[in-house]
Order: sequence, then structure tokens, then C-alpha cells
Amino acid sequence: MQLKFPGFLLLFVGLHLISFAQVDTAYVYKSSTPYGSLDIRIAKSATNYYYLEEDKTFSFRESAPAVKTNTFLDKTTWDSSPYKQGNLREKTDVGDNFVMNYRFLMPQGYNASYAQGYPITLVFHGYGERGNCENETCYHADRTYSPLTNTPPAPTALDHELLNNDHNLLHTAREHLAAVNRAGNKLPNDPTLGPKDFPGFVLYPQNLNGWDHFAVQDAIRLLRLIIKKYNIDENRVFVEGLSNGGHGMYEAIKRAPWLFAAGTGMSAVDDGFINIQGMAPSVAHIPLWLFQGGMDENPFPGKTRRYIQQFRSAGADVRYTLYPELAHGTWNTALREPDYFSWLLGKNKTDIHSFENSQVICSPEGTKLQLAEGFKAYQWQYNGQIIAGAATSIHYAKNAGAYKARFSRVSNPAESQWTPWSAPISLTVESPPQASIEQVGTVALNDLNGGTTAFLQSTDIHAHYYWYKNGVLLDLPGTEDDTLRLATLAPAYGNGNYTLVVSDFACKSAPSAPKYVFFANSAPINITPPSNLKGVSSTSSEINLTWTDASTNEGGFEIWRRKQNGVGPTPWEMVALTGPGITTYNDTELIPLSTYHYKIRAVSSTGRSNYFPAADSEFVAVQTVVDNEKPTSPTKLKVMREGVEALNLSWKPSTDNSRIRQYFIYLNNDSVATGTADTTFLLKNVAVNTLFDVRVKGIDLSGNLSGPSNTVKVNTYLSGLYYEHSTGSWTDLDSINWELKEFTGMVNDFTLAPRTQDDYYNFKFDGFIYIESGGSYQFRTSSDDGSRLYLNKAVLVENDGVHALRTITSANTNLAKGAHRITVNFFEYTQSDTLVVEYKGPDTGEAWAKVTRPVLKSAENVITAVGPDNGPEDSFIVSVFPNPTTQDNIQVQVETVINEPVQVRLIDPVGRDLFQGNYQPDEISRGILITTPGILNTGIYLVLVQQGKIRQHRKVVIRR
Repeated sequence: MQLKFPGFLLLFVGLHLISFAQVDTAYVYKSSTPYGSLDIRIAKSATNYYYLEEDKTFSFRESAPAVKTNTFLDKTTWDSSPYKQGNLREKTDVGDNFVMNYRFLMPQGYNASYAQGYPITLVFHGYGERGNCENETCYHADRTYSPLTNTPPAPTALDHELLNNDHNLLHTAREHLAAVNRAGNKLPNDPTLGPKDFPGFVLYPQNLNGWDHFAVQDAIRLLRLIIKKYNIDENRVFVEGLSNGGHGMYEAIKRAPWLFAAGTGMSAVDDGFINIQGMAPSVAHIPLWLFQGGMDENPFPGKTRRYIQQFRSAGADVRYTLYPELAHGTWNTALREPDYFSWLLGKNKTDIHSFENSQVICSPEGTKLQLAEGFKAYQWQYNGQIIAGAATSIHYAKNAGAYKARFSRVSNPAESQWTPWSAPISLTVESPPQASIEQVGTVALNDLNGGTTAFLQSTDIHAHYYWYKNGVLLDLPGTEDDTLRLATLAPAYGNGNYTLVVSDFACKSAPSAPKYVFFANSAPINITPPSNLKGVSSTSSEINLTWTDASTNEGGFEIWRRKQNGVGPTPWEMVALTGPGITTYNDTELIPLSTYHYKIRAVSSTGRSNYFPAADSEFVAVQTVVDNEKPTSPTKLKVMREGVEALNLSWKPSTDNSRIRQYFIYLNNDSVATGTADTTFLLKNVAVNTLFDVRVKGIDLSGNLSGPSNTVKVNTYLSGLYYEHSTGSWTDLDSINWELKEFTGMVNDFTLAPRTQDDYYNFKFDGFIYIESGGSYQFRTSSDDGSRLYLNKAVLVENDGVHALRTITSANTNLAKGAHRITVNFFEYTQSDTLVVEYKGPDTGEAWAKVTRPVLKSAENVITAVGPDNGPEDSFIVSVFPNPTTQDNIQVQVETVINEPVQVRLIDPVGRDLFQGNYQPDEISRGILITTPGILNTGIYLVLVQQGKIRQHRKVVIRR
């Protein structure tokens, strides 16, 4: 219902909104900030203010001429009606204007009198879920269109998508609804809440054309009005964002850092320009949990890691989760994290933030403790006593003990107007450790290859690295951790003592011992060189070096080595820096029956000796002995089907007295070299309709071949379809990188059921269609949106693009009897999603028929077994491993081509069920872990596996 106020009430409301703002009005309106103007006021004057119009969506859709629908347009595939609808409006002297639509979920059993109030989370949707334009793709007109002027006039059709107010719920809203439903009527302080419950409010605003700073500020206004109207705990206000909404999340915490207790970002396209605008310290007190796909290209993982490093450098607490197998669509997986909601609920605005989560005091200035800036009053406690004069948002703790803090949203607060005291943070005093550095190569340059650059590296990994020359901090390029850990020093940096200071959790270490670096052959020759360098090959991969120490002032000896190849030697490499007085060195991990060249010199922090042998053309040559020892056999070979013509192999490695060069994979009598010592390999172009015995052998550097691994029987007959599925926003099939696949599996026929979200995704289906009667055939796809059908790897049906349900039919094609490769690519943009694949010809009586499981096969009679009988009892392979094993490591893997659920049971020696679970074929093909209650006695147990009428059992030995 639209709010109407008499004149005197308007004045009161306007003044009320200003005088009781959460923080000083300077924080809700500023004309100059590092990022431009800030305006998140909910009232500008007594007659110019914002308000909520609840239970009504603003749009131009009409149910009859001049009769507005006032409701959202359904664009989700699930019932979104539990989310109330509404819109934010601005009342001015001359009008009553629409600002932004929103959807709003209330906690079950909402109690307006509950003293502590409920948490709320504000969720920023992605770019595609907008109210009008995604880039230049608009529901109406273009990006300049304004609902206030409505020029050109918007269509009034019932199904027009402009200002739909439902697509904003496409991603994560169903998961939030489930979390609220799981909480039921429980209050937020109920100790029986589950880790996936959310007993609070959920708010989804919808922007018009993306989350620019104007839309973000309107969303914050909306949130502030919701907080004022409902019983909400202002200390537990959270913000989430996905994709472009991740940018919105960052913009929100930048513009109202006093408002939010925590934030999550899923595939956030950028950091809201927080770091480049120097705003990271202002938001460092807000805990963040960021999610990134390893295959994402916007943002690339490196971009997100850089932001995280910058946030942490400012003292922020950032939790980071990388999903290597995912691309952009991380949100579904993120919200399935077992502690996603409990992590949010565990954050509170009253919590003290310590710089980088430090729990120690290790510097004279103390450890920085912080609350959000902008509140009206602050107090700090130390060991239960109020600290006199500590009345700001930041306190530097200099003494070990327990610290608490609180703040007030009003000036000169009474006791009841303070927030509760924060949870205590206990600090201890520690002496900082000393940093340690190691040289990578020589620091007496130039080196034997003419190299002029020095490399110094921190011995250990830390959060921050500070490099100094002669006590002066260096400004080294790069912002990534690994770049800073390794200092690359060009001659321009000059000779001098280089040291390192590191820090973890705000504590800076003591400086490292110095490394003196000489450039341009400037190190004085003031040490007598060693002599009598000799080498003996003790094993096929080792050479023992000895020499005579002729000096008393060396700091150590540099050992240099290169390998003689058929076309010439490799570059020199400094393989060791010994301590002083050392006269032996054992060089390891060498290649058998190979010749190596050596030189040696003495060095110190003040100079060097000449090399021995001295002449550039001289060196000591040593050959490693021959290796006749075979590697051990690889073990635990596993083979998984990876699409129509590929197998994914993994095994435990061979061991050898030298090292393994590569492996050979044997399929029956054929072999394939892997080319590497890796113990996983994707074998492509595997013959279909074949039964293989697969084995692996290792080969060492001398060509010694190991014995074979265990044999795995593999069946490459195919029934059904393999699919690859990924998420993303595309408008045509050729824009998709089909090499990226986030999810894979097997299905009976062409179905979109395995999709992980309702819009913005793709599928690739791959298999065979078996033609019984040769002749002329046609194929067609009916899809919304784009599809393309390949037959025998040639395009037969082109149905690409964003469109409503559309059918495209192929020309006639002559097919011989037998199996033909069929591949269908499909993408879904928005709205409904449909894919139907049909064919007609002699096999269908010249009538159109769906391409389904009975004809999706690679042979007329598909063999589903790998055993000698090829009967139904052998149509799946059961593996229980390791065996023997322990109670907490019973793993079961089933390989099957039958698309039915698989039941797994664990039975004890007296026949009692200890475990029972049901799994889909693609799930159990990856392996499952059996979990049992109590403690199992040592002994033999039975694993029973059943799929339909097929049943197998395996014995497993349990040991403690």
C-alpha cells in the first residue's frame, strides 16, 4: 500500500529519518570522497524522502487497458512467492518516483518483539538478472531508457520482461529460502540451529542496468528502510554478491562500512575499485569470504588473488575458496559449503577486528584493534576495566590480556544505549622471530653464464615481505606473494647488504642476517682458490665431489655443474653453496650414464676466489655409472571412462634407484608413452566397442622397464550419452569455450535435468545413434535457446542464437546400418529452457520420433560386461579399497553403464547392517566413503552392492 502522510507528519518523518540515522549524517552524504559523491540518505528534507511501497512491483505490464498488474513476472522455475515483492520510491516536492524493485523474505514465525532482533542479508544479483539491460542486450529500448520518463513507452504486455522483479532470484534465492525454511520458527539465538540454517531476513533488490554506484546506493537506502521497519539486529547485517553483484557487494561495503558485519563474493568481477581508491583500510574490519573458479576468465584467479593480497595487506580477514574445476558459476557450490550460513551468522558488528587476526603483541606500538568507524561513542576494556581515554574506533593493545569494546549509535549514551560488550579477544606477548633468506644462485656476479641478476628468497612463506638494502626499504615491483618472496635484483640496485623483514598477523620479524651482493665482477679476489677437485660416481644418479681447501677466510664454496649433451653442454648451474671448511659434496638426482662438468670457487661476504679449474675452457668431467636396476611396478591402477573415446587413468608410482622418466600404458597388445613421470593420464582416441586389458609400466632414466601394474578390464561399448555442462552467459554457441567443462556425467537421453541452475548454462551431449535400416534420414532440434546437432562430426542442424522455442530440420542424409556419432551442443540464456532431439527415416516408419536410450548405443548388441560370460551379472565393476583398511577409510567405487541407482551396504560378521546408502551411477563411479557409527572390531566385513537385479559382494578386512 502506498504511504500517505498529512503535511505535519511529513515534516516529522523527514526529521526523524535524519536525526536517528545509524551514524552521523556525514557518513550518509558526502560531496567528496576518494570515489566521488556518497549519497545513501533516506531523507533529504521534510518533503524529500524515500519510502517502501510493499507488496507491489513497479512495471508497465497491464492485465487490462490502464490496469497495472502490480506484480512480478515469473521468471524462475520454482515457486518464488515466499519472497514478498515491493519497490523503493522517492517522494519529492513535485512527484512520487519509482526507484528500485525488490524481493524480500521474512523469517518463519517472525516475532516483532524479539529483543535481540533478526539478522538480514542483502544479496546483489548478477548482470544477467537485471531489470532492463545487460551490456547492450535490453528488454526495452537501450541503457538510456528511464522508467520515470518512459520514453519510448514500454510495452504493456503481460509477459514483457522489463522490470520483471523475479529474475533477481535466479541464483542463490532458492538456497536462501531453503536455509530460512530449515530454521523454521527457531530464533537466532537458538542453540539447536543447524549449520545450514538461516533464521533471518533475505533482501534481493533488482537494478536496471547493472550495479553502478547509483544502483548500489539505492540498494543501501532500501536496506536501511527495511532495517527501520522490521525487527532487525543492526549488528548482524550481511551482504552477498555474485558476478557483477560481487562488484555491488564491494561498492556497498565501501560506501557503508559501518553497516555490514560480513560479506561474501562469488566470482566477483572486480573489487569495486576499493584498492585502487585507497579504501581497503576503511573496510578491513569487515570479514570477507571470497569464492573463485579455477577456470574462470572473468575474473581470472590471479586477479582475485591480487585483490585478496591487497585486502590482507590492509589488515583484512579474508577467507578464500578456490574451486579448480569450476568456471564462473561458483555460487551454487559456495552455498552448499557446510558452514556458509553459520559463518555469516557467526559475525557481529560488535566483534573486535585485530589487524590480520593477530592474537599476539610483538611490536612496541602494539597490536591494532578496530571497530567500524562512524559511530557516536566508543569504549574499550582491558581485563574487565574501562580504559581511560580510549574513545575511538581504534585501540593499540600493548599489554597481554583480554580486551573488549562497545559502541553507541547515539551521542552521550546512557548505559542502555550502548551495544553489548564484544566477545573478548585475548592477546599474548611474543618476541618476533628472525627472518631468514637464501640465495638462488650466486651473489658474486657476473656468474659463469654471464648472468648479471641476483635472486634472494625468503626461506619460509609469510604474509608480507620487506626487502632492504643497507637498511633502506626497497620498492620492488610486483604485488603477488611469490613475487615478493623472491627478490629479483638487477645491477641498478647496486652493491650492498641486503636484508629481509617478514610479517605474519601484523608482527614484523627481526631483520635477517645480511647477504652482500656484488654486481659486475666487482667482488674483490681476496681468497685463495680451492684445488684438486675430483669426482666419483657412486651410483647411477650420484657423484661424490672432493677438493682441497687452500684458504682460511672463505664463507663457503660454490659448486657449479653443467651436463654434456650431444649438441653441446647445458648452461652452468650453481647447485650448492657449502659452509666454510667443507671439502666434500654429494651431487644427487643425476641421469645415469651421463657426463657432467664441474667447477668450484670460494666466496665470502667480502670477496671471492678464482674458479678451479681457472680457465674458461677447463672443468672436471665425471660420468655417472650405468643403471641396471628395474623400477618397481606401478600399483593401484584405476581407469575411468572420460567421454566417448577417452579413458582417464591414475596409479600409484613406480619407485627407482634413480628416477622415473615416463610410463607406458598398454591396451591389450598396444602401448602408449605418457611422456612424463605424472601418474595420471588422459588417453584419447580409444577404440569404441572393445574390451581392453589395461596395464601400466614405468621406465627409468636408463631405459629399465618395470613389471606391469595390476590389470584393469575396460569396456568401451556405450549406451546412453555422456554430457559436459558449464555455467556462463552466452548469446551464441560459438562464443562458448567448449574445452571448459565444470560438470560431467552420463544420461539416458537428451535431457537438461543435470543442469545446476535455471539460466545461463550450456550442455554438450555426445554418443552414438544406431541405425537398423540404412536409408535416408532427417534430424531436427527444438530448442530454447540455441542448439546445434553434429552427425559423424559434421554439422547437420543449425539452431543457434537466443530465441524462443524453435524447430530447425536438417536436409535428408543417407545413413548406412550401424552406429553413427551424434553430438548436440546447447546453451540456455534466459526464460524457458527446452531441448528436444528427433529423427525420422526407415527406423521410425518415416514418422518423427525422439532420439532416446534404445537407439543411443554404439553397437547393435551392447556388451555391458567385462567378464568372460558377458552376462548381466557382470555389467558393473565393484572395487573396495584399500583392503585391508581402517574403519574410517572404507572406499567403494562402482563402474557401470546402467543408469539406475546403486545401493551399498556394509554388513558385519553376524549379518547386521552397519551402513546403507543409495547413489547415482556418476556419483559412485568417482568413489564414495563408507562411514560407520561406533568402533568396529578387527575382522572381515561384507560390502554388498546392488543395482536393479544385479548384486555383487566384496570382503573387506578392517584393522585398527
